Amino acid sequence: MSNSMVTLKPITKENEQECIALRPRRDQEDLVASNSDSIAHAIKEPTSRPFGIFAEDKMVGFLLFDNEIYKDGYYWILRFMVDQRFQKKGYGSLAIKEVIKILTSKPDCTQIRVNHVPHNVEANRLYKSLGFQETGEIEDGEIVLSYHVTR
Repeated sequence: MSNSMVTLKPITKENEQECIALRPRRDQEDLVASNSDSIAHAIKEPTSRPFGIFAEDKMVGFLLFDNEIYKDGYYWILRFMVDQRFQKKGYGSLAIKEVIKILTSKPDCTQIRVNHVPHNVEANRLYKSLGFQETGEIEDGEIVLSYHVTR
């Protein structure tokens, strides 16, 4: 799972601490869950899998997304963050493109969904630049966006 700059690798016992140490900028801390919380969520949610975002063998971010279709019929990107030291380098965009590639290769994937807190304008801009559109739905106070898979 890689393109020229970014590779997604499963979170394992060996790299879990490296993942937990990743942090958003201080002003972003209310925008995303902590990675330790996300890893705990992944253990409880059997459809989802946690991945580290790697650039040149260094973990720069974290992604949690459905590896099989969720019970609502969609694939969800559940958690996504890039460490403060590695933001504004294009890694986030490349990582989400990689997830889109992985999920759209699954025959039952017709839609990928993601949500974010309303004031996370950077995430909103990023997702829209990659083809996601707002659904108009709000879930747990968060804006829901959807990527429609065309075959």
